[in-house]
Amino acid sequence: MPRVRLALILIVAAFNAAFAQQVPRGSSKDEVVPVSLAKPVYPPLARQADISGEVTVSLTVHEDGATEAVVVSGHPMLKQAALDSARQSRFECRMCSAPVSYLLVYTFKQADGADCCSAFTVPPKIEEPQSNEPNGQPQTHITIVAEHVCICDPIAVLSKRVRSPKCLDLWRCSLVSHKIEP
Repeated sequence: MPRVRLALILIVAAFNAAFAQQVPRGSSKDEVVPVSLAKPVYPPLARQADISGEVTVSLTVHEDGATEAVVVSGHPMLKQAALDSARQSRFECRMCSAPVSYLLVYTFKQADGADCCSAFTVPPKIEEPQSNEPNGQPQTHITIVAEHVCICDPIAVLSKRVRSPKCLDLWRCSLVSHKIEP
């Protein structure tokens, strides 16, 4: 009887080893597909401080599509926006027998626009996400481009009034209306 039990254990072990070779954990058949990517928000304070750069978020995508997200690198003022976007995004794991690692790379940029005083009214542009596999790890690259923001004098912008150039004594100074030509 002990020999039969030993033979049976060896057969089960051989079967498990053969099955494990057919479907290895994290095999190249595993495929993570972004179903919907949440639009990232360019943080207003980061825009005003002229901060740009890349933020890398590492995801663990489970067989059922559930994800866990952790920021790997990036500027502290941009990290939370990228992490929020990654957590709100949905993924599908095809042919997965185990959790799969996936990267989201967010690039925050600023570009010159028509009028930096009204740049906050222009929403950032999100370029088409691109998926690729550098170094063998699947990832999606998302680029967010916002217009540069400047600090503007609201009185000069809204009322189109400027101080008189002859004004040297601030006590007697008054605002004089002038047309400002663009």
